Amino acid sequence: MSSNPIKIIIVLLSAWTTSTAFAQGSTDLYLFQLHTGTDHQYHIYQAKFLSGFNRGGYTNQPWFTPEGNLLVSVRKAGEKQNDIYLLSLQDKSIRRITQTASNEYSPRIDPSGQRLTVVRQVEGDSIDQQVYQTALKGGGYKSLTPGIKDIGYYTWVDQDQLALYRIDGESSHLVSLNLKDNRTRRITSAIGRTLLADQVGSILYVHKFTDTYWYIKKYNPASASIDIISETPGLVEDFTVAPDGTYFIGVGSKLYSFHPKYNTTWQEVGDVSIHGITQITRLAVSPDGKQLALVSTK
Repeated sequence: MSSNPIKIIIVLLSAWTTSTAFAQGSTDLYLFQLHTGTDHQYHIYQAKFLSGFNRGGYTNQPWFTPEGNLLVSVRKAGEKQNDIYLLSLQDKSIRRITQTASNEYSPRIDPSGQRLTVVRQVEGDSIDQQVYQTALKGGGYKSLTPGIKDIGYYTWVDQDQLALYRIDGESSHLVSLNLKDNRTRRITSAIGRTLLADQVGSILYVHKFTDTYWYIKKYNPASASIDIISETPGLVEDFTVAPDGTYFIGVGSKLYSFHPKYNTTWQEVGDVSIHGITQITRLAVSPDGKQLALVSTK
């Protein structure tokens, strides 16, 4: 399946400044610097407001590229169309990566480092959501999941495997997909929307075990075993993991960290309410572990 070629637009980020202000709108995106000492306790500082180019709109689902820039899904205020943008943290510019007739979410760079993958939402007789792949510098789209049209979220496990969040009515399922033979394996149900993979190919996710107990868990494909990392500090499903294995999660305006080796409980990193952030949702840590992007939902 193909679509219009990708168009690229570059805009200077005149509103990209260190700020304690907040924008009105669906979601806001912020960047913080991360620091950790010899005690493995993290601290955040130097907040930057990144979504000044889209005040009142949707700037969400941040994902760091290998170079340390940010991919985000963007819907401008008053519009209904989501496209993918690249925010360059080095030269403070914005590049519009896609401009198509379909909504696009969950931007990722595939393991080759050469292609962009997204969840594309095509509306027809029913909602069709698949994982698509395209070249970073333009070209057509290819579906990686042509037989699966109920994908909410995904992540790369390795070059041959995807982890999928599949939607089934009011239920959600964690499914692994082998791209070589298109075989799927259902792993568990009642999962959160965040899917990540660690350096050894285990799948990380939130299991909504009951109405009062949610856990971050790890699925090891090689042994088909599931381990509990930690109970979440509140009923939250958004988290991220730093290169050193530290987990970050937000509850309201407070950011917490947890390292399975050094901590037995979640450690408060900081309260970001002074920046107008009252509800932390999506999170991402840069490849060098020195920056954290977070989304604030109004």
